[in-house]
Amino acid sequence: MVTIGILEQRPVLSALLERCLPAPLREQARLLPAAGLPPAQPADLLVVSPDLRPAPLPALAGRILLIPGRLSAAAGAVSAGWTVSYGSSPRDSLTFSSLLDDRISLALQREIVTLTGLRLERQEFPLPFSGRVPPHHLLACAGVQLLLDLPPARIRADAGGRAPTGDSGSA
Repeated sequence: MVTIGILEQRPVLSALLERCLPAPLREQARLLPAAGLPPAQPADLLVVSPDLRPAPLPALAGRILLIPGRLSAAAGAVSAGWTVSYGSSPRDSLTFSSLLDDRISLALQREIVTLTGLRLERQEFPLPFSGRVPPHHLLACAGVQLLLDLPPARIRADAGGRAPTGDSGSA
């Protein structure tokens, strides 16, 4: 069982993850508000929602911290084995490379290591995009799936939950 602690103002990201995680991942993952994490046990993955205000984060522990790059400075009290940032800055590990009406391309700017130790190289991958999900929430959702070892071609991160088909002409 993988424990995922989510820090968010409103349950937007956790609801998106509930809808978009494929069933096998959903069955293996426990999504918890960060406040509900067991105190003596670090989370496998701590996820900071993009809607969190820039204030110092609470003292939490996790193997991986997935955080918006703009909030990295607020993570001083968080203990994590490694950090993966996401956002629109070229310094973020996971970012956008393009945004079209029905498709968004995400880019891994640098190698990241997943929870199982798999190394994901720099790459770009397209996802369907309906506009119903704010782009930064989509990044966070995709980041969680990548860190849980889901191959980029199988990531679902839109409200419709559609997975990319791999052909360039359909969404």
